[in-house]
Amino acid sequence: MKLRGLKKYHAVESDIYCEIKTIDAPFDYSGDMHNHDCHEILILEKGDINLYTEYYGRELKSGDVAFIPHYIFHTADINAPDYDRIIINVTDDILQKASTKKMNLSACFLPNNDTYLHTVHLEEDELKEVSMYAREMLKNLNSSAAGSDILAECYLKLIIVKLTSKYSADPVSNYPNTMPPLVVKTFDYIDKHLTEEITLKDLEKGIHHNGTYISRCVKNISGLTIQQYIIAKRIALACKLLKEGCSASEACFRSGFNNYSNFSRTFTKQAGKSPKQLQMEWRKNLTE
Repeated sequence: MKLRGLKKYHAVESDIYCEIKTIDAPFDYSGDMHNHDCHEILILEKGDINLYTEYYGRELKSGDVAFIPHYIFHTADINAPDYDRIIINVTDDILQKASTKKMNLSACFLPNNDTYLHTVHLEEDELKEVSMYAREMLKNLNSSAAGSDILAECYLKLIIVKLTSKYSADPVSNYPNTMPPLVVKTFDYIDKHLTEEITLKDLEKGIHHNGTYISRCVKNISGLTIQQYIIAKRIALACKLLKEGCSASEACFRSGFNNYSNFSRTFTKQAGKSPKQLQMEWRKNLTE
């Protein structure tokens, strides 16, 4: 089951964000591939899903935890009627500041043997512990009491340290890759030629398959047409460039757009804010 949404880029409003969701409650999850400017931790408390990034696909069951790096596109198919999960978003800056020489808290999000989707499995007692920390973190994130922000960050550190230790003990996962090889080849081709003009004929020649079949396979996994995916990837690149300090005009042309008006209109539709608005918000957050 997939639930559709319009925005393909989601800017998280704070450095730390947490949601505890169930399939029965209304939620804004988009079944289309989308990405964030922060890392995402998906903790599956109950259920069975197929999680896909632009590189890998894995089936996750109760107790599984997935680490999705910032700017990596992802989506999920829900396989079971019960689907309870915890979603935590955190910026890389927060993780880097909290890291020490003994433990890099960004480790779970770094590529390992070209793998951009790392997972761990929590036993029942471990899952209960992490779930409790997440609920306490969420309570403090929603509180205006003095010290609640400090407590929220403390609970985040407890969660990340627990998960990073678990990952470090066994970094190699036996999960099979469920992403169809043809889709992997298509996404890889798009990555390598993202700022160039990419037509269906280019894809046919580049990966030696029928264009209609390629389109159908990509749509089945991502929920997007090939052109929608290309545009979303360019917007994600533009967001990264803006955050690194490029001007809106420079980000436009370096991300593969040839017309600023079209870029600004498309960016606003997909990110919810104009390039300049988003960049101003990032700069404001850095000074606060």
